[in-house]
Amino acid sequence: MPLRFLCLFAALLIISLVVSAEPKKGGVLTTTTEQPVSEAEKNATKAGTYGICSAPQNADDFPSKPVPVDHGQCENSQTFTATSAKPSTGSSTCGGFTMAFGPMGDLKPYLDRVTLRASWGDTPLTAANCTKARVAAVAWGARCTDDACTEAVWEKIGDGPKQRAGFWNTTSQVCYTELLFNSSGKKFKTLNIDVIAKIVEDGKWVRKHAKGSIYVKRPNGKCPSATYKPQERTKP
Repeated sequence: MPLRFLCLFAALLIISLVVSAEPKKGGVLTTTTEQPVSEAEKNATKAGTYGICSAPQNADDFPSKPVPVDHGQCENSQTFTATSAKPSTGSSTCGGFTMAFGPMGDLKPYLDRVTLRASWGDTPLTAANCTKARVAAVAWGARCTDDACTEAVWEKIGDGPKQRAGFWNTTSQVCYTELLFNSSGKKFKTLNIDVIAKIVEDGKWVRKHAKGSIYVKRPNGKCPSATYKPQERTKP
């Protein structure tokens, strides 16, 4: 092969190697062009969490004594409800008013139909400020992993965290801000709900008193099942 062709081949090979070694568009930026994340940005609440923490929090309120079981006409149940003592409950980085219902309240794991409710716990909202209010919440449960419920693992209940803006009902003249989280068929050792209530005042978000409720139940067999069973038609 003539020398000039060998030189041309070598030059083309070197060019191709250089091009293939260049970083592709959209790749990792070099340290000279990257902007370091500030401490404020590191600690900022991620979008979609509404200020709620990403893990169960220690409770601000919980039953100080066992909650009696209400033996109703059709079902047995337990209920624990609490309102935050301060409007700004929660850490500086995330979370709000957290309430729990567990062993201290003698939560009965067999009551396996669970409803956790988050709502406004401050001065009643009016038609003028209803839509300026927000309630955000997330629910957690320590699900029993053995029959005796001595061991449990934390898991999220429902599709939280979620947020709801106030909705003014012109008929009832009430502002609705309630959020519900439900579970059925699982036994829990402890139930936990984290609630934030806030409203826009003078152009800024201000935290207010939040309210939470934990309700567990199970049919006691004293009432007919609500399940519909079609009857076979008899021949004439």
